[in-house]
Amino acid sequence: MRPLSNKYLACCNVVAAFLLALPLGCTAQSLVDVGAERGILDYHMAPPMGAGLAAADIDNDLDIDLFVPNAEDTADQLYLNDGSGTFSNTASAAGLNTQQRARAALWFDMDGDRDLDLVKAGDCFGEWGLGTGDVVCRPGRAMLRLYRQESNGVFVNVTTGSGLEQDSGILENAHHRGGLAAGDLDQDGDLDLYSAFWRGPSRLYFNDGTGHFTDVTVAAGVHRPGTAQWQPVILDVDGDGRQDIFVAVDFTANFLFMNQGNGQFEDHAAAAGVNQDWNDMGVAVGDADNDGDFDLYVTQVHGANPEERNLLLRNDSVPGTPLFVEHSQTAGVADTSWGWGATFADMDLDGDLDLLATNGFDSVEGAQYPTDPSRAFRNDGDGTYTDVSAAWGFNDTLWGSGLIAFDFDRDGRLDLLQATKVHPNPGPLRLLRNTATPAANFLRVVPRSMGPNSQAIGARVSVRIGSQWQHRLITAGLSFLSQEPAEAHFGLAGATRVDELRVVWPDHQETVQRAIPANRSVLVWDDQTMVADFE
Repeated sequence: MRPLSNKYLACCNVVAAFLLALPLGCTAQSLVDVGAERGILDYHMAPPMGAGLAAADIDNDLDIDLFVPNAEDTADQLYLNDGSGTFSNTASAAGLNTQQRARAALWFDMDGDRDLDLVKAGDCFGEWGLGTGDVVCRPGRAMLRLYRQESNGVFVNVTTGSGLEQDSGILENAHHRGGLAAGDLDQDGDLDLYSAFWRGPSRLYFNDGTGHFTDVTVAAGVHRPGTAQWQPVILDVDGDGRQDIFVAVDFTANFLFMNQGNGQFEDHAAAAGVNQDWNDMGVAVGDADNDGDFDLYVTQVHGANPEERNLLLRNDSVPGTPLFVEHSQTAGVADTSWGWGATFADMDLDGDLDLLATNGFDSVEGAQYPTDPSRAFRNDGDGTYTDVSAAWGFNDTLWGSGLIAFDFDRDGRLDLLQATKVHPNPGPLRLLRNTATPAANFLRVVPRSMGPNSQAIGARVSVRIGSQWQHRLITAGLSFLSQEPAEAHFGLAGATRVDELRVVWPDHQETVQRAIPANRSVLVWDDQTMVADFE
């Protein structure tokens, strides 16, 4: 394990001084593509349905790095952040520059050594002429590939013997890779893995804590052969202390696998009101109404059927009874055309979560969607949203795929990374810097655990200002085949401090701190002894 760097602490104080010197009330909001000037190279998205992005602090220096999967015959990219928001592609030196068509990837600490490991996932969807009746994948193409990070930052392929080996011969060119998600599903302290496939073999793996996995798909009750699963997300839906699994499913009903606490899961999608059988694709997770539980936003193909629309699922669950209420139409977020990736993010730092979604499809089947604009919806704080796509500069007409939000330059404003499919490949990856004149304050909370779940995946982070609470969930896997970093970002509006910070850890223990000044980052450990950067 490499220690946390001190460079970040000094940087935070500079950012804090800068932001505190700015006047409140400025509202100009603009997203500007700075990818090329920040070191982001062209990439080659796997055809034809898109791919994802994975962001995390992989070298423990408290800035956010990136992994970008690429198509066949193009090396995957690993971007290390220098702390100022400039990136260098270090995939070759790190041993991650394979050319095997990766479509999704996920960072997680598989063995509890506090170094993030990586799982990559591919497929052979749409490939023809492969030599065996035009249906069987090339050897190794569609496997999960597991890479353990060594203490020197080099990654070693440890797939063989890990339990994640997957026989590519059972996969066909009609099987498209879905997303990945990690969480402690068996309550043993380490991270388990859900691997989704569109019309292929979706699987649930339990981790023994050393990075060895057991396929429990059938035994756990989540075996649904032939279903077109896109993005899974792992969260405690009903507040009973157990991690559940929601899966967006194309064509047939979604799944809501509720954790029974004994290694078993039951699908409660119908009773919970989330069993729509439309074209569910991407999933955003967040407390959209600041009521203390986590809501879902699910993208669709709008217009294919008069009743089909994106889903804004308000979580009204109580322990033992999962329940969601769909209200996308009244909220004003029902239509994002042919939707893919989406994310909740407080882009204007006013204390509630805004919503961003990307989209597009330029095949004959999607003829009306080749120029549909991406969407940005500002949360108005009353259950409704205003379309501010043009005003915020997020109205491109590209075919978007993965979409994630994170503060890449540590200036206190959330930025976006958007994967887009271009013709011909390769093309640009869009790193969209939030250049809004800061109108409000922020707090960034980075929870870390001394246990095997070192990034505290599944933790709930909350802040209180007066009587008003905000809540964030630390996740691994969301949007569309993508991942956001394991940290919580809060907009504080005009408040200059947080009255209370509360972290509920995955083991249900709590950490509480009070009177934290705004415009800085806080590193919180679950052993109650380390809380950094309060000064």
